[in-house]
Amino acid sequence: MSLKILVIDDHPLVQEGVATALQSLADSVSVLAARDAEEGLRIAARHPDLDLVLLDLALPGMSGFNLIARLHERLPSLPVVVLSALEEPDNVRHAINAGAMGFVPKSAATRVLLDVLKQVLAGNVTVPDALKSSTHALARGMAGAGSSATGSAEPAVTSLTLRQLEVLARVCQGKTNKQIAMELGLSEKTVKAHVTAIFKVLGVVNRTQAVLVARRVGMLAD
Repeated sequence: MSLKILVIDDHPLVQEGVATALQSLADSVSVLAARDAEEGLRIAARHPDLDLVLLDLALPGMSGFNLIARLHERLPSLPVVVLSALEEPDNVRHAINAGAMGFVPKSAATRVLLDVLKQVLAGNVTVPDALKSSTHALARGMAGAGSSATGSAEPAVTSLTLRQLEVLARVCQGKTNKQIAMELGLSEKTVKAHVTAIFKVLGVVNRTQAVLVARRVGMLAD
């Protein structure tokens, strides 16, 4: 498997260290680097085949939060993960709400970063366990999965598009994004975008919770 990842950080040492760590993510990893938000946006526009963007929040000029929103607006299927020293709960919540699919503190071990990136590349929204214990950044998604038992998730399910329902049905069958893409004649990136949209509509943060919601509203037999 090959990956192309854009790292946006204004510290060269961070860029170099992250680029080295990312090499173990796949058989072939191409890492592009930008030192500010505007350069990052230009590179992202020139490389529509990017698999993921890893960015800092404290960037020169445009803030990382605004950059997340701009990337999400222009390239909705492109996963964004924050790598920042600003790991306060409010910053984690703000980043996820802006459209980031993951948040990793710069104090985390390399294996933690890689674990989060693997989860995000699989279509999940995630943060390290250490952050989950100190923040409610994903609480809305967790609550959404639980509230479906009362029936409140049903309107959300009915608001999914037909294509999203097709994707959700296959998620419930345990199929990977790659398998879903092959069955529906879509690109894997398009499937990732659908899965992300489904998670947001259902108020969940991973495939397991999406399956639980589908089961509770009668889309999937027990």
